[in-house]
Amino acid sequence: MRAPTAAASPARSAVRRTAAVVTALLAGVVFAVAPAGAAGRVADPLNVSGSSTNGAVTSAPACPAGPLTDGRLLGGNATLAPGVFSALDSLLSVSLPFRVGGTQAALSGPDAQVALANARGALTLALSAGDCNSPGLSYNGTTVTGSGTWTVVPDSTPTNAYRGAGGSGSFTISADVTPGTGKSWSLNLTGNISLLQPQPAVTHRAYWGGLGNYLSRTLSVEYRIRNTGPGDAFNVKLLDALPAGPGITRLGPVPQTVGSIRSGATASVVVRYRVCGIAVIGCRFTADTQTSLTDALDGNLHTETVPVTVQVPLTPLP
Repeated sequence: MRAPTAAASPARSAVRRTAAVVTALLAGVVFAVAPAGAAGRVADPLNVSGSSTNGAVTSAPACPAGPLTDGRLLGGNATLAPGVFSALDSLLSVSLPFRVGGTQAALSGPDAQVALANARGALTLALSAGDCNSPGLSYNGTTVTGSGTWTVVPDSTPTNAYRGAGGSGSFTISADVTPGTGKSWSLNLTGNISLLQPQPAVTHRAYWGGLGNYLSRTLSVEYRIRNTGPGDAFNVKLLDALPAGPGITRLGPVPQTVGSIRSGATASVVVRYRVCGIAVIGCRFTADTQTSLTDALDGNLHTETVPVTVQVPLTPLP
């Protein structure tokens, strides 16, 4: 009769687990992820002013009844210097269907919009200042002036770094709305924007990179910074990866500029260390990886420290 084999299964499983652990240690690959917290993220302030002398005004629908008997659509754009809307060159575009009559004017409906755009995407705002029954702006026969409110128009385009934004605020405007081209206008927007935020997590891989490095005990550690948050990360830097414990010297380079990391993407940097001697068995150390990043408005500068345990490979394998 054949001897039962079920009793040997736990032992074989233990052997397989041990072999897997040893293989990972030899390769110097560590998959533990240390996610960082998102505490302290707040809404981004919005304070944008733009003006132009090249607006174009055409006819637009008027109110069906009441004093606002004419409609004027103002279109145009103005360039925004870096620092006004994020750190990039940006463009403020307006499409504003004013309803005017007598000494009053109004902006209402979903078509009264402005867009703030740059290479990262666009943020669209809907403006409102009264309606046909209760005009909220002043009109002198040539120029509309006054103030109102705005809200963010929802957008979920995956490639738009401003997707998922929310927020509201107020605006002031002065615009020549006589039909024609070369019309002057100025617009000021203030309020707060809540953006989807990035979230860094760090994994790593330790390797020698050759027999010479193994003999000189020069270890390379590839830190993989993954953005696990729903928002894209910008201005990402590895500020440091300082080792703790005796016998380990960080060679660098630090800091290192990583750039931008889209949501769900990963970027890598390599830091080198002088580590314990060849005869030392079970050499490991903890490196405190410190990253900094901002959101798509270059706001919410956030620094996080993630401790990573680095196991020094036993042999000079690739």
